[in-house]
Amino acid sequence: MAEALFSPELIQLSALLSEVVGGTAASDTPVTRRLCDLAFRHQVGPLLYAVAASGRHPVASDDLEALHQGYHASAARRKAALVVLERVADRFSEQDLSWTVVKGTTQAALLYPDPAWRDSADIDLLVPPVYFGRALDALVAMDFVASYPPVPPRGLLRKLILAAVRDIMLVARADPRDSIELHRRLFFASGAHADFLSLPVMPGRIPAPGPDLAFYLIAHGALSYWVRLKWLVDLVPLLAKLDTIDVLAIRERARCARAENSLAASLLLLRALFPFAVPDPLRDWLDEKMRKAAVQYRLRRYAELLGREDDQKHSPLNDALVMLEATLLLFEAPSTRLRILAAAPFSSIIRRMAGRRYRAERALTLS
Repeated sequence: MAEALFSPELIQLSALLSEVVGGTAASDTPVTRRLCDLAFRHQVGPLLYAVAASGRHPVASDDLEALHQGYHASAARRKAALVVLERVADRFSEQDLSWTVVKGTTQAALLYPDPAWRDSADIDLLVPPVYFGRALDALVAMDFVASYPPVPPRGLLRKLILAAVRDIMLVARADPRDSIELHRRLFFASGAHADFLSLPVMPGRIPAPGPDLAFYLIAHGALSYWVRLKWLVDLVPLLAKLDTIDVLAIRERARCARAENSLAASLLLLRALFPFAVPDPLRDWLDEKMRKAAVQYRLRRYAELLGREDDQKHSPLNDALVMLEATLLLFEAPSTRLRILAAAPFSSIIRRMAGRRYRAERALTLS
């Protein structure tokens, strides 16, 4: 199935990465310049460096050095992110704010022997909706600037923004590379089928989800149309940590969220590139689901976006209409879709209005 969905280069890259996430060695596969470029496109350069540095595959010295630099850049970003998270932990503790850090730095430590193998950029923080405004003010007091959308310190526009948006991107004044995405919900969708979804959190100074974040990561990938291989690779070590009960719980979460078709298509995408990664308890179910037209449509859409030369052109990452399409494909309950269709235009209008009024702040995430 992989040959019908993906380019030979993407299949070769996935085979190489399999070596360090539990698969068999990709014998006689050189690490070429094209594969290096593809790895950087999909933000798996540091992971490919782990393969290339093993000496098992031919690789040009210039390409190995480029991968090496990517690995060190990932390690440096992780170090900077941990410093920011320590500051956030201090500030939120002082103000008695409940919070969780999702994805990124903490996820890398959960999934990989060397966390620098996972390339991460933004820090994603989740707070209860009731703390959204207070958490935003706490981050602003730490000299972060709300950029997408810009949020004034007071007034009607602030109230409208906090009511309309699910997340706000903030950028550090001292170093724009330090950015935080503050979320008040896991998903833009709301209602009975989406609101029950939560992340069990491991307690600690920096609260983070445990291995039970599998459905969330699959849903996040589906909402992003799996445009980056990085997100698919994350599932390989994560699913390997789960027992049968945990694996079946993923399917149950998807059933309750009315998102089973997207779950099935996502796992079929995973199976196409990493055949060893899909847990046995889901294989018969996937074989049954793959015959459904709705699943096949999603699978083709995911493969199309994953196979593009860049992750920005007409993707959920930068196109509101494509993001809306992805959200409606993920959540199939009519009540959830109605809520999405009612809320999305207002949220988009408010974001644009704030960006036009506060152009300097908005420019921080446009540059």
